[in-house]
Amino acid sequence: MTQAQNQDADIVEEARSFLAGILDRMNIDADIDIRDEDDKIVLDIDCDDTDRVIGRRGQVMEALQHLVSKVSYRARVSGESKPIVIDADGYRQRQIDRLVALAERSGDEAIELGEIVELAPMSAHDRRVVHMTLADFDGVTTRSEGEGDDRHVLVVPDEAAGNR
Repeated sequence: MTQAQNQDADIVEEARSFLAGILDRMNIDADIDIRDEDDKIVLDIDCDDTDRVIGRRGQVMEALQHLVSKVSYRARVSGESKPIVIDADGYRQRQIDRLVALAERSGDEAIELGEIVELAPMSAHDRRVVHMTLADFDGVTTRSEGEGDDRHVLVVPDEAAGNR
């Protein structure tokens, strides 16, 4: 193992330990498994109270993700390091699946109605999933509008794309 790989492994373990400390302070008894995937390292939380870990619409998990990212980013030297992602009970994949289904329904609706479909405000990650899903979807284009917490995706049917 190279020095950079050893350092990355140390950072992942530090992130796991930091996350375990937060969960302990939340009085959540959890195991944290480390999964090394192609494009990311996942700290997968296994506990009996995943609803508390995930929170309403994923807000608690996003906050945990933010904290762990800040702690691990400061320690990183290698620019080649994979991002560390927090997950619990497969929530991230279920969320992606929901967003893909929403994007496809919205694309169909925009084409059928011939009108722009405006989605609810969502995080940058969620908007990216919608944009990527509809990138090869014939008959629509997408764009983001709004600022901050109000930033949302517009699904624009091709014939309406030039009218706006």
